[in-house]
Amino acid sequence: FLIKFMKKNLEFTTGQKTREQNVKECLVLSDLLKSSFGPISMDKMIIDDTGEITTTNDGANILKRLETNHPVAHILVNLASQQDEEIGDGTTSVVIIASELLKRADHLIKNKIHPSIIISAYRLAMCYSCSYLRKNLCVSSGFNDLGTLLNTAKTSLASKISGVNSKKFAMISLQAIKSVQIKEQNQKKARCQIKAIDFTKIQGQNMNHSCLINGYIIPHQKFFSGFSLRISPARIACFNVDLRRSRLSSGVHAEIGEAEEMKNVSREEYEITRKRAKEILKSGANIILTSKGIDEFLQKYFLKNGVVAVRRTSLDCMKKIAMATGAKIQNNLNHTNEIYQFDPLFLGEAEEIFDQEISKNEILVIRGCRFCPGGTILLRGTTENLLDEISQSLFDALCMVKKTIEGRKIVAGGGAVETSLSVLLENLGSSIDKQEQIPILEFGEALMMIPKTLAQNSGLNSSEVLAKLRILHRASKTEKFKKYKYFGLDLGSGKIRNNIVSGIIEPVLNKIKCIQIATEAAITILRIDDFIFLKKKAE
Repeated sequence: FLIKFMKKNLEFTTGQKTREQNVKECLVLSDLLKSSFGPISMDKMIIDDTGEITTTNDGANILKRLETNHPVAHILVNLASQQDEEIGDGTTSVVIIASELLKRADHLIKNKIHPSIIISAYRLAMCYSCSYLRKNLCVSSGFNDLGTLLNTAKTSLASKISGVNSKKFAMISLQAIKSVQIKEQNQKKARCQIKAIDFTKIQGQNMNHSCLINGYIIPHQKFFSGFSLRISPARIACFNVDLRRSRLSSGVHAEIGEAEEMKNVSREEYEITRKRAKEILKSGANIILTSKGIDEFLQKYFLKNGVVAVRRTSLDCMKKIAMATGAKIQNNLNHTNEIYQFDPLFLGEAEEIFDQEISKNEILVIRGCRFCPGGTILLRGTTENLLDEISQSLFDALCMVKKTIEGRKIVAGGGAVETSLSVLLENLGSSIDKQEQIPILEFGEALMMIPKTLAQNSGLNSSEVLAKLRILHRASKTEKFKKYKYFGLDLGSGKIRNNIVSGIIEPVLNKIKCIQIATEAAITILRIDDFIFLKKKAE
């Protein structure tokens, strides 16, 4: 009876058919992203259901906009997104490696190797690779080594839309991250408050006019024609409420029989609002920011008393300003004793604030914040899509520089790490006399998809290039040629060279996390052998 009930209410697929379908879905994702991988790659044009067009080659951006209906593809996208959240780059690498591991695992299962053995071998290969990577393939880097940090940013930006101007944008990234770098007490470590860096996008001119501004930018409307603003020092009050005429609470009704009474009510509302404004002025504030609106009469009242009030400020921007200046954002103007009091401790402090005009756009610049210098990257470009793409590229570069400063270790890029680990696992597999031998060898071959994809996208002969790379990395296992372990592809010149010397480098944490997340993604999907679909109950 139970079996009949299950067959009636469930629909399921099982065994090899399920695994083949899972692998197929992952390979579709991988094939989609492969051509957008590396410094010489293609862009994807994504058109959503509203007709909005996005052109990008950023893996995280592509995956974010894709609608994946298959549950396994959804798992892979979610796990790959962890790489973007934790590190800031390497999403495409995770998808490519995970898909290749699944493809090779499916082939091994067809050759009568049990999935449990493959999973065990993959875990062993991952742990061995990451341990070797930390001990032998990384190079130490100080958080004040500006050349290394600049090359890290350039490597990250080379594969993005701003790669043509990678030197300029790498310098902007380095300056921005240095402005929010804080040394630990022992002076041996440093951390970077990347959240303190803001982006402002203004259409017009070309991307070469982008720059870093020492301070925070707030777009605003010009107060009066010919009015120039400069306040020093600045004491900033932040509000997340309407600074408008005080009105009756929702649900409260007032019955008014005469016009004079109506005027009295209106006059009282204005008076309550003016009292609140006086309390704010008493605190010593000379700059008022609110994410909502400000009444015209109140704005004039503030200006008359030498205080500038800016409305419709972005809440995200205000939170960054509050964090940097020490201000406390007020979310409510109503107090239980009906007397509004604004404590001077709620104010933030900065050295100065002034207005500036850029392409007929009025902005306020806040400089010299009390707790964190901060900074705003002002982006210029012809289209909104271009500005969004540059912003994402710069954020990835900032994350890479941050991880280099905090981790203080780098590895060679251009497929050097993957080739070295592939040769290592080849030697490890040869030394093991168990069933795990073949899956370990396949794990090493899966890692070679990174340099292979880089070579194919740049138009090189991948078979010839990979054969040369393997020869060099096999030789690097001897003491005499140990520096060959840093050799990888320099796609700009199409040659194989020492990428540590050439400046094609990445933080070691990026590579380790990429291998770990890709392996976990492959294992998670490999463990699935049944799909069970629950049918809706008939009413």
